[in-house]
Amino acid sequence: MRVLALAGYDSFLNTVRLIAPHFEKQGASVEFALVSARKKKQISVEQITELGFSKPIPAVTIKDLCQSGDILSYDIVLACLEGMSTRHLFHYLEDIGSARPLVICVYPGLVLRYAFDGFSMRTPADQLWLNCKRDVEAYSAMCEAFGQDSSNARLFGNASLLDKVERLPGADDAGPVVFFEQAVIPRYYYERKFMVKQLFGLARRYSQKEFLIKARATGRKATLHRTWHAIDHLFQEVSKSGDEIPGNIRLTEERAPSLLARASHCLTISSTVAVEAIHAEIPTTLISDFGAHDDYGLQYFYGSGLLRNFEQVDLQTPPRVSQKWREKFACDPALSIGQLVLEAMDRAGKRGIPTRSAARGCENSDALRSELLAIGKRFYLSRAFKSKRKLLASLISTLKLKTSAGK
Repeated sequence: MRVLALAGYDSFLNTVRLIAPHFEKQGASVEFALVSARKKKQISVEQITELGFSKPIPAVTIKDLCQSGDILSYDIVLACLEGMSTRHLFHYLEDIGSARPLVICVYPGLVLRYAFDGFSMRTPADQLWLNCKRDVEAYSAMCEAFGQDSSNARLFGNASLLDKVERLPGADDAGPVVFFEQAVIPRYYYERKFMVKQLFGLARRYSQKEFLIKARATGRKATLHRTWHAIDHLFQEVSKSGDEIPGNIRLTEERAPSLLARASHCLTISSTVAVEAIHAEIPTTLISDFGAHDDYGLQYFYGSGLLRNFEQVDLQTPPRVSQKWREKFACDPALSIGQLVLEAMDRAGKRGIPTRSAARGCENSDALRSELLAIGKRFYLSRAFKSKRKLLASLISTLKLKTSAGK
């Protein structure tokens, strides 16, 4: 049985990398492909190498993969893709019908924001592996409201937890305090500058501790979300303004699993790594200075008992996670992946049985979809109608095509 693992960005590739061995354990062969989703700076060779891939990974487009028929040589497609590529996948698979492979959709991390928008794009999946009980409940409620079938939902867990953290001796007491930065959480200049100043202040308050700041991406590395104000630049800017960089704080490019192995405390605003730290029993604090904002994803951690502002951070007496929250939001994928893989392979082995229908009613009605498609596939798939900038670009592109055709 052949499995094609599709990914677009670093965390997406890491997710399918962690899942792949569980299919191979059951005798399947797994091939990887990078889906072209951005013209520039999508993923670097360095990032691919850091994830343990020694050979180049082929790049594909969803349209070519489906229209060429190449996708038909696979029994299962494990799709860890952002929204637009996911929409392309199901759009082009419709022409193939029930002959298509079984499609599994999985998230590259916690669903921190725009949960229902993401769920609605993935309703056509034969299986939708979700991160936690909260997500399964929310997805099921959405489908029920729109009269759609939610039986494709599966409780999986956060895939990054499959990369077990092996704690180093003495880490609890002597290990560094690690702050895991996010590219766009917070997003804006004065927020991010404040964050750096507060980290400097925290390092001075606990001068006997080593502080490591794990930047989401630096240099040639790329992420799905592009930062507007890189943290390494802000370090230098704050320092030049008279607030010298404390001697016990520095930026690091060390990978998260390695940092978690020796961290004495995990600090972040809202990040998948928080659940990884909680799972590894590392004291964890969620920084709440930036408030309740849907874009920042802190709502995922409401009820966890871990929210503190910078002034309240206490490394001596760290907060304890609520077990009730943990049971609902921090599910261990090791408990479910074996059965999920067997179920998927069994279902894929019965090829020819009708696959899940388009089931797009949660994203938009058939009538609206038909009207938007009549304007153009690219117009619909890129959601140009929801963005003034994209709409203008689409209209210009259409005009150019018509002008060229007229010539």
